[in-house]
Amino acid sequence: MITGFAASIVEAWQELRVHKVRVLMSLIGVGVAVCALTLVVGFGNMMQKGLADSYEQQGGRAATYTLSLNPTESEMGESEVEKVRSALDETADRFGISHISAYGQVETTVPGPAGTVSASMYIVDPDFDVMRRLSVDHGRWFTAGDAANLSPAVVADETFLSEYGIDPTSLPATIELSGSPKKTATVIGSVPSSEFQEYGEIYVLNGQEKQFAADAYAVTEFEMWVPPEVGEELSKQVTSDLRRQLPGFDVSADRTDFASDIDETLGPVKNVLLVISILILFMGMLGLLNISLVTIQQRIREIGIRRSFGATSRRIFFSVMMESVVATTIAGAVGVLIAVLVLKAPLVSEFMFDGASTPQVPISAAIVGMLVSVGAGALAGSVPAVVATRVRIIDAIRA
Repeated sequence: MITGFAASIVEAWQELRVHKVRVLMSLIGVGVAVCALTLVVGFGNMMQKGLADSYEQQGGRAATYTLSLNPTESEMGESEVEKVRSALDETADRFGISHISAYGQVETTVPGPAGTVSASMYIVDPDFDVMRRLSVDHGRWFTAGDAANLSPAVVADETFLSEYGIDPTSLPATIELSGSPKKTATVIGSVPSSEFQEYGEIYVLNGQEKQFAADAYAVTEFEMWVPPEVGEELSKQVTSDLRRQLPGFDVSADRTDFASDIDETLGPVKNVLLVISILILFMGMLGLLNISLVTIQQRIREIGIRRSFGATSRRIFFSVMMESVVATTIAGAVGVLIAVLVLKAPLVSEFMFDGASTPQVPISAAIVGMLVSVGAGALAGSVPAVVATRVRIIDAIRA
């Protein structure tokens, strides 16, 4: 069976070499269609991955729920903060939630060597970088042990470091804090700057915010990352459990990630491009089918001689169909290669992803392109193959 299959491929290649001028023009359409289809699938997956990373940095991974824990009759004092922390730890252990982080934001200023540096301060916990997919370019992110440091730890973005005059490659570095007596903090890591931000950004650990801004409020919102398939039910159980532990608090949970927006954003565009690619592929298949039918009419005598020497209908069918399959496979490989080169081009990163980290070209796009090219060849070759099997030996020899 293996040798027969290999012989059919070799035979199909020989026939393609003989009729290469006739087949070439029709294969151009197939190659273009496969290239377009691969581009649609590849670019769609890359855009989906890029949007997912961007959305996860803004709203958290799927599924992220924001817990609001506000005392109903008083302000959030030290005793309330301890109650909230204890309740969250107990709830996380009870329900097996591995990622919970505080999330607060306040504007602050830091005295720099060349003047006051304004910054947006985010109050978080060590799990925040995983939940928001933050990548540390230099240095490191927070660990649980940083909460005990005498000099509070800080993770800053590139904008803040540039305005303060710190080279990210020289981290860790010390910065002064406002207030009296003079205090310092240690910048332990740097992260990329967000788009369209007005000030630089710094991240500090929950509980240390007042060392950076005396008027900073205690965090009342926390984010938890849970499996999407059980997120809704789990959030209800977590809310009920927290209300039991915190009777004087108003507790609520809402999903805040943007996972559902990705399909809504890309779905219509991907569908339109996919339909266009399928139409192009259909036109290429019609061209290849017409050329194959014309070629079979001119090879009737050859087919008759092969039948007279004992070639079965199955062998004739398979041989003729393989000619189209081999041809479209070669055209598809060329189309997939061109599509991959386009997707990896620097212009794609510059204009489509704003120069940010470009997602890898998905292997699924190349696999889809090759499968479609093989399938198109099988479909386009089956009709002339059926015509070839119905040729009668006596009529073929007379022709």
